[in-house]
Amino acid sequence: MQPLSYYYYNVLEGLEKPSDVPTSHLQEGYDILYRHGGRIEIDLMRKAEDGNAQGEPFHWYEELDDVQRAKLRKALDGGDPAKILKILQRNGYAGVLYHHAWEHFREADSA
Repeated sequence: MQPLSYYYYNVLEGLEKPSDVPTSHLQEGYDILYRHGGRIEIDLMRKAEDGNAQGEPFHWYEELDDVQRAKLRKALDGGDPAKILKILQRNGYAGVLYHHAWEHFREADSA
């Protein structure tokens, strides 16, 4: 198993209730984040913005104010996954990134 970078280790600190997620899932989610290095953050933001444009925003995206959404858009336009994660953490939604990695990228790893 690859060691986790400090960047992704911070996802754990951003989870509101890390005890709600089984330890095996946490490690698997971290490993997925580490292997895909940034593509997950960008994929999450694209899906959030697409849902918002179609009138079906993700609950966490809907709760962000216009300033935070603008910051996320700027980070997405700049292709900066570290800034996306930082904004998610500051708003208490780092767990969203972990869940997105575990739900949508786990299959890609096993293929």
